Amino acid sequence: MSLIFTSNTQDDYKDTDSEGRTLTSTIGIERPADYQNHLTSPLEVKPNSQIAVQSVKIEREQTYEITDTLNMLYYFGEPLGTTLKLEDVTKRPNLISIPRGVYDRSEFATQLQTEMNNMNTVPMVHNNFRVNASLADGAFKGFKISASQNGTTYTDRASTIASELPDVFVAIGSTPTSDNFTLAGGVFTRTGASGTILDELCCGIATDYPLAMGENACMTVDLRGASYYDGVTKTNLNSSWAIGLTRPTIQLNNDNTIGKSHGNAPIDFNRQKTAVNPHFFDYVAIFDAEDGSAGAGSLSLYTANYLKDDKGNAIAESYKMREIMYSGGAGQITSDITNASINATGEYQTLEWSFVGEEVQLSLKKADGSRTKLIGSDLTVNASRVFKPTTDFTGTLYPKICLSQGSVQITNYDTYSATNVTYRYPSYNGYDPTDMSGGTYTVGDSPYANFIGRSKLMRSDGLRGDTTVLGLKPSWGERTAGRVTSFIFKPDYAFGQMLPEDFETSTETLDFAGNNANGGVEYDHLLVLTDTEPPDSQDKGVGNYYSDMCNIGRYIGWSDLSIITEAEGTVTASNLVVWTSPDVPEFKVNSAFVRISNLNHRTYNSCKNSISKMLYHVPRFTNDGRQFGDLFWEVGEKTYVDLNNTESFMLNQLQVQIVDKNERVVDDLVGDTIVVFHIKQK
Repeated sequence: MSLIFTSNTQDDYKDTDSEGRTLTSTIGIERPADYQNHLTSPLEVKPNSQIAVQSVKIEREQTYEITDTLNMLYYFGEPLGTTLKLEDVTKRPNLISIPRGVYDRSEFATQLQTEMNNMNTVPMVHNNFRVNASLADGAFKGFKISASQNGTTYTDRASTIASELPDVFVAIGSTPTSDNFTLAGGVFTRTGASGTILDELCCGIATDYPLAMGENACMTVDLRGASYYDGVTKTNLNSSWAIGLTRPTIQLNNDNTIGKSHGNAPIDFNRQKTAVNPHFFDYVAIFDAEDGSAGAGSLSLYTANYLKDDKGNAIAESYKMREIMYSGGAGQITSDITNASINATGEYQTLEWSFVGEEVQLSLKKADGSRTKLIGSDLTVNASRVFKPTTDFTGTLYPKICLSQGSVQITNYDTYSATNVTYRYPSYNGYDPTDMSGGTYTVGDSPYANFIGRSKLMRSDGLRGDTTVLGLKPSWGERTAGRVTSFIFKPDYAFGQMLPEDFETSTETLDFAGNNANGGVEYDHLLVLTDTEPPDSQDKGVGNYYSDMCNIGRYIGWSDLSIITEAEGTVTASNLVVWTSPDVPEFKVNSAFVRISNLNHRTYNSCKNSISKMLYHVPRFTNDGRQFGDLFWEVGEKTYVDLNNTESFMLNQLQVQIVDKNERVVDDLVGDTIVVFHIKQK
């Protein structure tokens, strides 16, 4: 009878200093789950011997073996609570997915943080997520997850605005390109011959930085350069302009034969070439100077909206620029702005776009700094006299300018971006210049661009399906049933985005989330961990984030909650919320087996339907109920397996492995492994 003690750590392989301290870590043949022991004094094994495991000591670390993708939702908006539906709010969730794999707790925290920061979110919260292991007295207790919004931490970068994108950069059919302009240092200048704002020749987007939306953030544009010298009257006269804000659009393969999706515009947009302006804006102020004389000219304001029927459903073919009235209503100025009020001494010289929470406001400013507000809910909340609230699509906005002649200068531009790659605009390159087929679409960072990357323009069932898409992120809204892919709760159908058919005379009103006490938007951060569908007896939409794909709760220490709200965390004055796991996350411990690969014994593994070398099933728990850390088992009733040796042999090496049921070496062991074997004759 012989007892054989084996271990993955062996002094023969140690590199130590003069005081015996180890200088190097374990080498290949002494890994905790796969090691070799060489016997300098070989052991004679008698004929007809058997072997059994006497005891096992391992050190198991806490690891996640994720066999199916883990999902959760991040939501930044007005919580649905027990009364609201997604139709009642402006925001939509983001999907976060943890890919399959094996992670220790540190790797899992890093992966979760990476996936959260890689979300296509609005600039207000972009890259503002942190995940760390939570420890108490050195023991792992769960995770700390934090989310924050930027609030007022913006910087004026007007002087560095230089990157531009023509609204139409490929002429398809009779449609001209709109690149007759330059942009440098925030100055947008029309080049070539003068024209009109309807000629489609001069319209561009400044793509360097998205606009910040914290309290008092704004973009101001000096209008005085939008003029020309009239040789007859010997005076400077106003020229026409359109100055607004747009989501990060890009010209794709659009069908302009029926007036849809022209240039940098959403898929369903119907342009009005002569009635308004041939270019898409989410929000725009258009000044038609006419002949430039004091008695002429008019300022008009527009947003891009669908119309809705009396049941609240979007009306087909109705996505157009809709005029928003800024005069004549209660609290508003009495009459429209004309040439007499623009650029004249003592009159309006600056256009200012600003934000109050999710509301877009517009003002004109005089040389002395005094301001006249044209659009704001503090004036009126009538739906035809306020701009639509921002959504996930319009929470990322860029300047868009169209000029008939002259120039305008962006004099203040607040942004959260440190550089022009902090938050990336989408790009499209390598396409066929005749019809814009093929090419590579790179998504960038915005929710709208991620949606476009998944839209019919990029799929084989769309207008063009041969585009390569880079940088796609998971999509909460995309749902597939059979071979049909659709999107639920599109942001352009969200609260406040669709106007009544009779909106010019409708009394419908809008309310907006404002600023919180810390200069951010009055939204909450929350995480959705499991399915939130209400019971059959309740309204299916109320409180429902449509999260049937979510399954992460027990892995991050929230086993009993479907939704983690700010009430479950700690909120600070810096617009930061920190959640700490209430429970120790559930780690799945898979079965492990002791195997000697270099002896002649045979067992049978029915999981593999094959002969095996496994000798012992390592229990999941120790006698005191532990699964992790230093673990020890003394085998009470040993199971002996024949070595099938009819003659004696000399044993000079043992190859010991700890494997799973599929006989793959496990990867959750660290430190010292000690396995004692007992060999005896029958």
